[in-house]
Amino acid sequence: MSKKNRKWLVFTIMCLAYMPGSYAQYQLSVYAPELIQSFGLTTSQFSSLFTAPMIVAILLSFVGGMISDKVGSKKVINISFVIAGIGMIGRVFANSYMPFFLCMALTGFSNMFVNINASKITANWFEQEKLGILMGIFAFCGQLPGAFATATTAVLFDSRTSAFIVSAIFCISVFVLWLLFVKDKPEDTMEEREKIDQENQPSIGDSLKVVLSNKGIWLFSICIMMALGSTVTLSTFMPMALQTMYGIDLKVCGTIASMLTLGNCIGSITGPIVFSKIKNVKVFVSGAAVLSFAGIIMCWRFPSIFVLHILVLYTGIMLGASMPIFLSAPVLLEGLGTKYAGSAAGVISTLQLLGAVLIPTYILTPIAGDNYSLLFMLASICMVIMFLCGLLLPQFGNNQK
Repeated sequence: MSKKNRKWLVFTIMCLAYMPGSYAQYQLSVYAPELIQSFGLTTSQFSSLFTAPMIVAILLSFVGGMISDKVGSKKVINISFVIAGIGMIGRVFANSYMPFFLCMALTGFSNMFVNINASKITANWFEQEKLGILMGIFAFCGQLPGAFATATTAVLFDSRTSAFIVSAIFCISVFVLWLLFVKDKPEDTMEEREKIDQENQPSIGDSLKVVLSNKGIWLFSICIMMALGSTVTLSTFMPMALQTMYGIDLKVCGTIASMLTLGNCIGSITGPIVFSKIKNVKVFVSGAAVLSFAGIIMCWRFPSIFVLHILVLYTGIMLGASMPIFLSAPVLLEGLGTKYAGSAAGVISTLQLLGAVLIPTYILTPIAGDNYSLLFMLASICMVIMFLCGLLLPQFGNNQK
């Protein structure tokens, strides 16, 4: 197979590898009532089952990134798929809260390691100028399995056991493709592996020193943390807020809120295209923050269903536009490149998930309570922080290799 065809095959399988964990996670939302009744769960316990894969990523992403830089992307992702597969098979047989919680935590390993190695693998196979749009496609693919699982699980499967079996088969099938066709880089042959290992794989201490002292990676991490905090706040509370404030039917409210996810998908593709024209990180990120701020302030203020659809879609596009740029930063920031991309992506992934979990649940909602107007105003403040950090961002260097 030619290198041109091989690199697209590698990228396609990498996008597929980002799907099984999310698909398994979002199957739970369909079976929430059944699981709560069967296992005798509280609402808090069910929430912990759903977030278990994210908790694993929060705790282990940075360490996982350093291990990836030291050992190599394919090796660690191989192991992560074995762990995730055990978790998915275990879900079929788990019959109480704690075993099911542990299995759900295991399912998060494959997504975590694929996410933190995505920019590293992509940069090894593709030209630097293509990295932004490719990471946009990768981010887009990451949102598909959740939407698909939520929309189709109840229709396709007559029991949760059959649904869990299919998710396990999906995971194993993707793993087989990964084993057969994916390599860390084009020159990753047996003859050259020893030389690559010696030259390009840093020590754990070296990774810690270089990545943690890089100002840019912390600024990008704070930006993505704020973006996720705002996005999750809107997507979680928009349906209830619109029903409470305007008396709109809850099903219609759900459709309106889904425009945020659709907008994120559109933004993840269009954002890198716009950035390729601007070519200025500060202008692009700070500009996206301003436009997102305006969207968050306005997207819930009008009782017109049509206007709400348009404004929420716009807000989703603006919030999603910067995501591929954030995900590209570990490779493109000066002083990092593919050598330290895993560790750098681990920092970004950790703060990204902290933003998704901590900001809505433990910061904004305790302050706002049931006051949804205040809640969304507080979410807009995240964009102010993103704007200020965006003004301080360094420019990307030409250091892909």
